[in-house]
Amino acid sequence: MVSRLGLVLKELNDNGNFRASLFATSTGLVLASQKEEKIDERAVAAMGSLLSDAAYKAAEEIGLSEVRSMKIKYKEDFIIMRNIIINPNTQFLLAVLTKLPESGEIEKYVDQLLDWAEENSKADLEKLSSL
Repeated sequence: MVSRLGLVLKELNDNGNFRASLFATSTGLVLASQKEEKIDERAVAAMGSLLSDAAYKAAEEIGLSEVRSMKIKYKEDFIIMRNIIINPNTQFLLAVLTKLPESGEIEKYVDQLLDWAEENSKADLEKLSSL
């Protein structure tokens, strides 16, 4: 199951030219990752978990809808963290690190790749959530 998640991430990185991608639990435990050697996937997962938690708390406080994704744009880099909600009590995190998209079209393509990854991982994540 986890190896299939790794295959989804490999395909994601190949098509998106990402520096890193990973699946993690909502608490930041890495389930699968594909990354450049110098990137610490544990730090990315912990950061994603922290940001996701903060976004959920902010949504509760000010009455916003469910958190779908978070994007952080740096001068030259881009981090996207997407919540994959299995049920109200179980969610996973998909995170990618890449260079800042050069255009809105490329950013839209990145979103489509993440949609594909979510769709192709959801069955395995559902199985993991039932363990």
